[in-house]
Amino acid sequence: MSKIALLDDEVELREEVASFLRSHGHQVTELGSCAELRASVATAPSDILVVDRMLPDGDGLETVTELTQKHRHMAVVMFTARDAAVEKVDGLRKGADHYLTKPVRLDELLAVIESLSRRVSLSSDWKIDSVEWNLITPEGHPVSLTPQEYQFLNALNNAPSRVLTRTQIVHALGKHEDTYDARSLDALVLRLRKKVSAVTRQSLPLKTVHGTGYSLTSPLSRPSR
Repeated sequence: MSKIALLDDEVELREEVASFLRSHGHQVTELGSCAELRASVATAPSDILVVDRMLPDGDGLETVTELTQKHRHMAVVMFTARDAAVEKVDGLRKGADHYLTKPVRLDELLAVIESLSRRVSLSSDWKIDSVEWNLITPEGHPVSLTPQEYQFLNALNNAPSRVLTRTQIVHALGKHEDTYDARSLDALVLRLRKKVSAVTRQSLPLKTVHGTGYSLTSPLSRPSR
């Protein structure tokens, strides 16, 4: 299932497309203007944007070009009412993944969505780089880690689906609980969360288990080289 933002000011068409995609298991947010799309992405970025080119408050292509510069993981499907090769080439050069001409064939759109969904799923994970000591967000933004931040995440990553106690984490940091108290560990986590929030709206997959310790909610993969 993909999270899809569907932007088209033709209400009847939008409802038909949204209903069809939902019937195939996708989560669809219906939008009617560029302003609504910007607000939606700012609140919760989608996996795939399906956007009409000409809209009441602007050019859909210019809007998605602006948004995908910040949210690089989002895929883009553009709709156009004109079968103009020049327009399609321009759109593809500006970042659209696919350009479909209205009236849109729903089976073709679904095939495009499913293809993009596979690509998005492969690039939506968090990565930890043991060479550069970076945490890499799903959008590909690197977050530079201190030695202790790296050791903290690496220890949790080596214990998938398992909570590490504070004592276990302190030992993984090469410290002793008599000299490294809970406040120091909590401060490390707070700094790490702030670093991540500065480059992405997505939440760090880190869970605080009150009274016990910490765990990762999803594993951190290793970047290919």
